[in-house]
Amino acid sequence: MRSLILTLAFMSLATPAVATTCEESFQKKGDFFNGAAFSARVQVDGLSVEKAFSQLRPILAREGIKTLSTDLSTGVIKAENPATAFQRALPIDVFASTDGTRLNVEMVFTLPSGVTARRETVKKYLCNALNQLVPERTTTAESPSKVEPAIEIDASTLTKRVKESADNPARIRLNFIGKTFRVSGKVLNISDTDGAYTVAFDGVPPTTGKSSTEKTNRTMVLCMMAKKQDATVAALQTNQRATLVGRFQGFDTKTNSILLQDCTGR
Repeated sequence: MRSLILTLAFMSLATPAVATTCEESFQKKGDFFNGAAFSARVQVDGLSVEKAFSQLRPILAREGIKTLSTDLSTGVIKAENPATAFQRALPIDVFASTDGTRLNVEMVFTLPSGVTARRETVKKYLCNALNQLVPERTTTAESPSKVEPAIEIDASTLTKRVKESADNPARIRLNFIGKTFRVSGKVLNISDTDGAYTVAFDGVPPTTGKSSTEKTNRTMVLCMMAKKQDATVAALQTNQRATLVGRFQGFDTKTNSILLQDCTGR
């Protein structure tokens, strides 16, 4: 209860306008003795609360953050950094609200009294998550002739091309971001986070003699499934090949993963 009160108090005192970048918006309120709250925020054009939260849930899950509840009507995600043997669970709250055609998304990390964290570490963590939010792709105004067909590609080939461009963000944005790919490959695992399925394809071509370390660090293509894909996901089997269609969201260098959104079996 203390952390919730602190978070709400922090929100009510945050009066500055949204900054140009997430890093510029970063703030800290409170101190070691009374508890503290760190916050950062972004504005994204043409993004709904529902789509923002569908992007954030797997982003948080990859960081080991557990989503406790999601309320689209109020635009609030309640999550926590799980407890360890040395530290109790720490709350992380996400608040989303519309401002015309823009969506304001703020993330607040709350620390109780007697617990501290490095400012730069928290800033990097919050902004790494928020900066991965991307606008919805507008297709309603496009004529059918202008809609680009899905690009057929093997998961290992997509991985190779993306990694070749990974040192140049402009090449990633120009050649991959927002494009739709029909990806085929071996399914490594299937996970479920609050009803949002994520299917992981092996991004490494089949070889022999791989060490266990190399397998652990292998690149994956993560397909974050669209809604109502239960039947499609139920038909998939791990260690078997499958094909899914999704929109390229980005390349996460931390987890060595390619991220595809709104995947379907079409």
